[in-house]
Amino acid sequence: MWDEPTAEEQESIIKRVAEAIYKYDMDLFAILFLESIKPLSTVGSQLTRYLLAPFIPFVGEKSIPYLATFENRENLEKLIRLLEEKSKQDEAKKKERKERDKKK
Repeated sequence: MWDEPTAEEQESIIKRVAEAIYKYDMDLFAILFLESIKPLSTVGSQLTRYLLAPFIPFVGEKSIPYLATFENRENLEKLIRLLEEKSKQDEAKKKERKERDKKK
């Protein structure tokens, strides 16, 4: 029932989730939340499998790769790092814009 996604699929899922988080400007909150739940990710993933298994037919089979991807603590860390990188890039762009505006 829970097919593990391939490494390429996992990378794609991580990027899509990061883009969605960043799109709604929730990156700082998401980083804080993910850092706080990271130690419990293994327990949480097993609990999620147990509790959500009966509801998968109603939620849809598309959610399984996402759940399977974020069971792995390394994937959570990848998502956190990706969000941090995007935040740093955004901050650098804002500083650059401010400097340009000051010169004008």
